[in-house]
Amino acid sequence: MGNGIYQMNVCGSRSDVWTFIRNMDAWAPLVPGYKEHVMHSDRQSTWEFHVHYGMVKKKIHVKVLITDWNEPSEVRFTLNGINQRFTGAGFFKAEELDGALTRMTGSLSIESTSPLAKLLQTTFDNMIAELTKELTMAVGKAIERGGA
Repeated sequence: MGNGIYQMNVCGSRSDVWTFIRNMDAWAPLVPGYKEHVMHSDRQSTWEFHVHYGMVKKKIHVKVLITDWNEPSEVRFTLNGINQRFTGAGFFKAEELDGALTRMTGSLSIESTSPLAKLLQTTFDNMIAELTKELTMAVGKAIERGGA
C-alpha cells in the first residue's frame, strides 16, 4: 500500500483553510495530472487525471466520496478506481496555531491490486508520497492566494 502524509503551515486562519478544503471543486483541479471532475452530489464525484507511473503514462478514472466533514477542521474521503484496480482514502486536516497561521496536513493511502503496481511497488509508494506532498502544497498555496 502506498502512503503519503505531508504537513505545512499556511498563512491563513483555520476558517480560511476549512472554507477551501470543504469545497471539492476548489481543490480537485490541484491534483497533479488533473484533467476534469464531475460532481454527482455534494459528497460524490468522479475524476479523471493522468499519472506517470515509472515509464508508463496512465489515464485514471476515480470515484471520490466525501465520508466526513468535521467542521471546522477536517475533510475525509475515499477513492475507488473505475478503470484501474485500486482503493484508497485520504484527508485534509487544519490545526490552528494562532489566528493567522494554520498547520494543514494532507494524507493519502492507496492500495492497488494491479499487476503493474505489484511489479513497481517502490515506484508506486514513492509516487503516492510525492502526490500527497504536491497536492497539499498546492492547496496551501491556493489558500494563501485567497482561495483562487
